[in-house]
Amino acid sequence: MSESSENGYVTRNSEMPTIGHLVIYSVTGGRVTYSSFAGQARALGLPQSFVPPLRKLFYAFANAKNNLNEMSLPSLEVSDEWDGVVERKVKVLSLERNREYVVQIESRGRARGKKHVSSQNMFRLEFTPPEGFDVHQWSQDYMNHIWEGNEEAAEETTAQIRECISVTPYWDDSEIDANLFARITSTLMTEFVTVATSIDGKMLRDRVVKVLKDELGGLSYKSGQGAWFIPKYNDDDSYLETLRSYSQLLETFGNVNSLTRPTGEANWFGDDGKPQEWHRPQTNLRILGYIDDEEAIDYIRKDIETNLGREIGEYQQKLMEVANNFNEEKIEQFEKRLDAISGMREGLMNRLSNLTSVVKTVNLDTKLYDDVASGLRRSTGRIRSIRSSVADRLAALSRLD
Repeated sequence: MSESSENGYVTRNSEMPTIGHLVIYSVTGGRVTYSSFAGQARALGLPQSFVPPLRKLFYAFANAKNNLNEMSLPSLEVSDEWDGVVERKVKVLSLERNREYVVQIESRGRARGKKHVSSQNMFRLEFTPPEGFDVHQWSQDYMNHIWEGNEEAAEETTAQIRECISVTPYWDDSEIDANLFARITSTLMTEFVTVATSIDGKMLRDRVVKVLKDELGGLSYKSGQGAWFIPKYNDDDSYLETLRSYSQLLETFGNVNSLTRPTGEANWFGDDGKPQEWHRPQTNLRILGYIDDEEAIDYIRKDIETNLGREIGEYQQKLMEVANNFNEEKIEQFEKRLDAISGMREGLMNRLSNLTSVVKTVNLDTKLYDDVASGLRRSTGRIRSIRSSVADRLAALSRLD
C-alpha cells in the first residue's frame, strides 16, 4: 500500500528499495524519568546521545516552582478587613530569574463594598548550592550512574541536590504559617527532584531534531514541521534498524504520557469542568520508505538545496560575527573560537558531501554573500596587520569548496 505526495511517492513498506526513509514524528506533553528512558534506550542498543541530557539544576528549580503557582488555599470565612468570604491562592513571582522567587498569598473578595485583591509576601525560594558543590558535575555523575546500570547509586545522589534550594520566611522577623510553610517546602522539594531527574516533552522534542540531523544525517523534509528525510548513504541498512529502535524508544514516552479513555465508566469533563483530553495524540516516530525514482529524487534535491542553502548562509554569518569581534589582546581566545568554527565547517562539508551523494547533483552556491564577503575583508585586513597566520586561517574557513 502506498501514499502519494505532491511529488514522488512514499510507502509504508520500509523494506522496499529506497534512497532513504521519510520519518514523521510528533512529541506531545508529559515526562518520564531519566532512568527509565535511558534504560529503555540501552535495551534497544541506542547510545547516550539519543537521550536528552538532564536539564541544569537551576532550570529544574525554576521549573519546579511552577508547581506552587495557583495552588489553592482554604477560603477565609470571616475577616475584619473583608466583606464576606475571601478566596486565596499561592502566587510565585521572580526576584532573580532561575535563582530567587517570592511566594505570595493572593486574596480576592470584597472590602468596603467593592471588589478587592491583595497580596502578602510569605516566603523566599532560593537556589543556593552548598559551597564546593558542582551542580554541573552532579548531573553528569547521575547520568553516568544510569548508563552504567547503577540506578541505586544515582538515586542516592538526589539527597545532595535537596540542599541546593531553600525556603525561608520573606523577612527574618516575619511570622509564618507553619502548615503552609511545610506544604510549600514539601511540594517544592519533591517537584525539584522529579524535574531534575526527568525528561519532558520539550527536552525530547529538541533531542529528536538533533538525533535526526546529527546522528542520522537527515534534513527537514519540504521544510515541514516534524517531517525529516533520512538518506541511505550506502548499501548498509543498519541506519534503518537504528530508526526502528528510536521509534520504539519514543513510543515508550508516548505510552507513559498517553491520555486514552479508560475501560468502563469515565467522565468527559474533568474536576475543573473542562473537557478532558482523552484522545490526545501520543508521542511517536513513524517510518516510511521513499521510493527510488527520478521524480522522488528531484523532490529531495529541492529540499536539500533549501536546507543546505540556509545552513551555508548561517555558517557565513557566524564566521563574520566571530571575525568582527577580534580582539588583539585576546588572540588565544579568538583561536579557540576559530576551532569551534572549524568544527562547524567540517560538519557542514560532510552534510554537503553526504546529501549530494544521494541525489548526485544539487544546485548550491557556496560563495560568500556579498555583504558577508565585504565584512570579512575588512576584518581580515585588520587582523592580518596583527597576526597574519590567524588571517590566513580565517580566509581558509570562508571557503566551502
